[in-house]
Amino acid sequence: MNTRRQYTASAYTIDFKNHAILLVYNTKLRKWLQPGGHILDSELETPWDAAIRETKEETGVDIKVIGPVLNNHYQPIAVEHYSNSVGDMIDIQYLAEPCSTDFFSSPCICWQDIFTIDFNLEIDSEIKEKSKSLYKEYQIGGNCYGEYKNRET
Repeated sequence: MNTRRQYTASAYTIDFKNHAILLVYNTKLRKWLQPGGHILDSELETPWDAAIRETKEETGVDIKVIGPVLNNHYQPIAVEHYSNSVGDMIDIQYLAEPCSTDFFSSPCICWQDIFTIDFNLEIDSEIKEKSKSLYKEYQIGGNCYGEYKNRET
């Protein structure tokens, strides 16, 4: 069966001030993921705008993509290909921070503490490792709230 490739965008939203990452439970895949969804073709939506919109729709949290930026355009932190029960997808992933930490009241949305993420057995290892890596790579003096700075390693 030939399925149409789907293009999605998502945001690893990290609250650097409170050392937490925003996650949603995907009931189709039965696992915790970063918020995200389809890029709207009909509106010529940019991938980073799709990540912002989808995060708001899924969680109620307003976010700001924080980098990296090249030629006045946000650059993804990763582009990943997934083939699963939902379909054949290309996910364009961004780094973001919350404008507030308020979210819809739902058992399918959580702020997961970065320092205790390994103890949450419901989160798969890929999400755990990427979350910890992004937190470590992009935190600036323990707090980059409102500002992105590219660090050399």
